[in-house]
Amino acid sequence: MRRITGTHVYSYVKCRHLAALDLHLSRSERRAPTQWEEFAATRGRDFEALYVQRLPIAVPRYPERDFEAGAAATRELLRAGAEWIHQGVLAGDDRLGLPDLLRKLPGESSLGDHHYEVLDVKTSGRSRGDQILQVVFYTRLLAELQGRMPTHGALILKDGREERFLIADYLAAHDEVLAALRHLRSDLSASRPFLQSGCSGCYHDQRCLPVLRQRGDLSLVHGMSHGARAILEQAGCRTIADLATFHPDGPRARGNLDPTLLRRLRRGALAHLLGKPLVDERPRAERFEHGAIVHLLTDAFADRVLAIGVLHPAREDGAFRCELPATAADEWDALKRLVASLPRGVPLLHFGETLPRWHEEHAFAREADPALEARFVDLGKRLRAAAVYPRAVGGLADLVQTALGRDPLRAGHAGAAAMWLTGDDGAERLRAKLHADLQDLAALKAAILDAAPTVVDDGDAAAGEGAAANGERAGTVG
Repeated sequence: MRRITGTHVYSYVKCRHLAALDLHLSRSERRAPTQWEEFAATRGRDFEALYVQRLPIAVPRYPERDFEAGAAATRELLRAGAEWIHQGVLAGDDRLGLPDLLRKLPGESSLGDHHYEVLDVKTSGRSRGDQILQVVFYTRLLAELQGRMPTHGALILKDGREERFLIADYLAAHDEVLAALRHLRSDLSASRPFLQSGCSGCYHDQRCLPVLRQRGDLSLVHGMSHGARAILEQAGCRTIADLATFHPDGPRARGNLDPTLLRRLRRGALAHLLGKPLVDERPRAERFEHGAIVHLLTDAFADRVLAIGVLHPAREDGAFRCELPATAADEWDALKRLVASLPRGVPLLHFGETLPRWHEEHAFAREADPALEARFVDLGKRLRAAAVYPRAVGGLADLVQTALGRDPLRAGHAGAAAMWLTGDDGAERLRAKLHADLQDLAALKAAILDAAPTVVDDGDAAAGEGAAANGERAGTVG
């Protein structure tokens, strides 16, 4: 029986099926990490090493992967009252924990006149639920060992700040997750994959995505949720092919799903079968023909903007200009110069929250022009609302691949931007990626926001139904 670890808890919060696969498959069955994933992991390890370097740590010594010996060595350090224990081993019945740090505190326990609490070192700028539950998992194991539940746990964030929280606030959620993990460990079939935004960065993506396509799984449909899939399947609608022709009579037959939602999901199924986005009817007041597209490449770990680019007018053949700020102090002026090069008052089209969030964080300490922020227009929101796509879409890469049929990584992965800086051609690669992303955004604007609504005529509907029938017979859709 495989032990449940803190990593399983962490994975479960992200994706139930990811945790199930990790409980049943060996690490050798994962895909190899990409260069930028390995780069990010190395930075995380380096940050932890730098943080603990200033602490009077004790480290349990034991043969590699002999966790029973590691747990015994950790118990010795706990009883001896070491001030800090780095990479201790906590073992209990069917669980195994490897917390980053255990800190000694005054207060009686079965160890003596002291006890410990758990701290985990993270490279994020703010705490997340999955990280907190991981600490609570370790704390449960620690409490069983020392005969006392610590009142707090803590996360060390990338700025070195310690964020403490009450363990009692999260115990119920932890126990629920642990029970679910034990059930998944005993029955892998209790979990199924579901296409979501995090799938593209998962080391099991090459396992799950083909299965979803082969089944014609409803999660491939744009706008589908876990709850809607469960309701539809209970109503007998189990595949995309079923959904494309699903016309229930009355609320009971549709599982009380909102009729507007059901119509949009059915349109999503048809888009999947036809293999093209279906542009919706909507007001055409905002066309932004004369707008400029602004795009950033960032290093989230270092809180840095590595490259800022503009494309004006917002067409693929628009004029491209960019700046590569050398330091964080140069970022604000770089944006000001680029905006100053544009006609006064043009809308500044961007994708997602990166630009407005960065601007808001810097505006308080700068001479910010309120009119500038008023010109921001989020293309991401408008693109998602303007059409139903052939499959579920998350970030820019999904939209580019799904709506344009292009390789969104032809100039590299945005997550690798910080890694490029370590090479001689880093500046060139940043410019190339920035230009490619800007051209993709311009092409998406033209293909979706500037396009006429898609009229699904009888021929299209018949083609969709034919594809559905063929998909059912072949067992594959998409």
